[in-house]
Amino acid sequence: MDDDSKPNSDVGLTQGNFALIAGFGLLVMVFAAPIANFYFMPQNLIKGDMAATVNSLQSNGAPFLIGTCLLFVTYVMDIIVAWALFWYLRKDQKALSQLVAWSRLVYTALAFVGLGSSIMAYDLAVSLSTSNSFSESEIHAMVFHHLSSAKSMESMALTLFGVHLGILSILLWRSKVVPNWLSLPVGLAGGSYIAMYLGKYFAPDVDLGWLILLALGELALMVWLLACGWREQN
Repeated sequence: MDDDSKPNSDVGLTQGNFALIAGFGLLVMVFAAPIANFYFMPQNLIKGDMAATVNSLQSNGAPFLIGTCLLFVTYVMDIIVAWALFWYLRKDQKALSQLVAWSRLVYTALAFVGLGSSIMAYDLAVSLSTSNSFSESEIHAMVFHHLSSAKSMESMALTLFGVHLGILSILLWRSKVVPNWLSLPVGLAGGSYIAMYLGKYFAPDVDLGWLILLALGELALMVWLLACGWREQN
């Protein structure tokens, strides 16, 4: 029996198990996050028209709620992926693996804070719609405040996620359990996240939307983990 197929004495799982857990976690996120951000939530968030946004949330906020649930699942998967990658990559780079795991967990914590602001915006729009204590303009202002906070926190979190991917790329380059070439697409993905979300502040007139293609670099790691984990299990 080789080392990769021996259960880890601390958690009772093999390297193949960790690869599959991390790979499936990333696979769930690949579908959940885009569907939430680009399909469900935009149905209620009308850009540049807060009155229409509030009315949409009040009349039928189901798409927004589904989107927040999918994002919640995404961030839970982030925690699981951080854990699985730590155990999978710690073999010869324990300290760097810890840094990678903690950076992903901090990103996830910030993302949950942003998600909380989104849920608060929905609660205010719905619960205050029948209240006589606030005028329509005051309700719109409060909802706008929380949605703006959610967006700002998302930008901060995803910038940190880019830093996380940059550190992960260094770990992949130095690790002996994965091929070095995986560090390239992951590193490019990290740089694209940083550029896209800092670019909104430092270069607001520059179209950086094309960088989303580079942000898909983590998919290469996902495919490799799934293939490697499946191969080690059979």
